[in-house]
Amino acid sequence: MYYFTGYRFFTQRIFPNKKKCVHFVQSIKKKIIIVSVGKNYEPFYIEEPKKGYPGFEVEIAEKYADFIGVQLKVIPLDTFHDHARAINKGFVDAALGNSSSLERGKSVSFSDPYIKSSIGALVNKQAIPPEPEGQIVENNPYTNLFDLKYVPRMSFAVKANTSNYQFLKETFNNNLIKTYLSDQRTLDALLNNEVNCFVSDNLYIEGLLQKDPALKASYKPLLNTVVEKQLSFATRKYDLIMLNDLNFFVREIIRTGEIDRLKKKYFNSNAWVKEQNK
Repeated sequence: MYYFTGYRFFTQRIFPNKKKCVHFVQSIKKKIIIVSVGKNYEPFYIEEPKKGYPGFEVEIAEKYADFIGVQLKVIPLDTFHDHARAINKGFVDAALGNSSSLERGKSVSFSDPYIKSSIGALVNKQAIPPEPEGQIVENNPYTNLFDLKYVPRMSFAVKANTSNYQFLKETFNNNLIKTYLSDQRTLDALLNNEVNCFVSDNLYIEGLLQKDPALKASYKPLLNTVVEKQLSFATRKYDLIMLNDLNFFVREIIRTGEIDRLKKKYFNSNAWVKEQNK
């Protein structure tokens, strides 16, 4: 009786709602998949893009839609909570651009990661000791966010309701931390000297530097890994058919070098930047 009860609990835990397991099949029958991506988060998603440069994650979504033989509809959303809500209400089939965590895994399922990032920063050079001039600096003292731990009067700008804010709150709890509702407003806080450090994902900062290389004159990028963030597809909880399909797709675009090609296209080049921004 004990083992039977345990088996029932296990199956109910893994397959609590059969309708969720056929959601992916229904999407294929409709010949369209709806995918959400990060809003205002270049170059992952680019609003009114140049031809051939829709954005890093939009191209991943396009390749997945082509793989399963359906049309693609892309919906930009702001926060993880927006993505999770849209998934669970059936407004979208999958979401891109969200890092996985145990807490987030309670509301959605995550595929294998298609790319890894970390928390990065742009820090005002006037807020940190200057590097020696005329010398070869063998050990750069400022390469990641942890290196700012004991810099006096360090203040941070970070987007609200993100894992980056949670990290700052736990790691720099004695420092001034200002939160903003958009990435652009967060960056503006640094540019307007409201704070001396802007915090975001290191890949997003690499995109900013491609878009505006002049930032390096006044701000030092700290891009080395602090805490690994795995960016994955998010899907309905327990939609195992879609999850298995996504895992296979992700493994293949990594194995074939497609992800590396897209990284070079968007993070090592400014060809995607619109002319008015150059």
